[in-house]
Amino acid sequence: MLDRASKSIFIHQRKTGGVAVIGAFGYTPDSPDWHAYNNGVLDKGWEARPAGYYIFTTIRNPFDRLISAWKYLESTRNRGLLEVLLNPPQEGADYRHLTRPQVAILRDTAGNLVPDYLMRFEHLQEDFDAVCDRIGKPRTALRKVNVGDARERHYRPYFNVDTRHLAETLFRDDLDAFGYSF
Repeated sequence: MLDRASKSIFIHQRKTGGVAVIGAFGYTPDSPDWHAYNNGVLDKGWEARPAGYYIFTTIRNPFDRLISAWKYLESTRNRGLLEVLLNPPQEGADYRHLTRPQVAILRDTAGNLVPDYLMRFEHLQEDFDAVCDRIGKPRTALRKVNVGDARERHYRPYFNVDTRHLAETLFRDDLDAFGYSF
């Protein structure tokens, strides 16, 4: 999302509360600014983005994000977790929601994280308030959107030894980069 009024760019990490964040700025999905830079460093226009803008994003524990995406996506919700992890989506929206590591859209070619601030899903409202204070935007209560039945339970009961190992392997970069663990 590109917000010219606050001179900020929000990199929309899927299944981390991003729709709520973008909505708090008043954008709707039909707005071009909603979609601007949503794929971070992988976005075609990333190198030409406005200079001096404050860049922020949300991140989420990869295990929790995996379960949320698995239950959210039509192509995976009726498949077992082991099957999904053995054959994860490899392209398109499902890839972006479930398989793509979060760090893949946040590191530049030198390996540096590009956001000025990482909001954590685990305390999203508090972190969003800090961003609002930083960019001069009035604080806004984030709405809960795209919340499925996976939020009714903690992610751990969904895993066994095999699925945990597969998820740890798939999301090793995120676990290491953001300090998350099972």
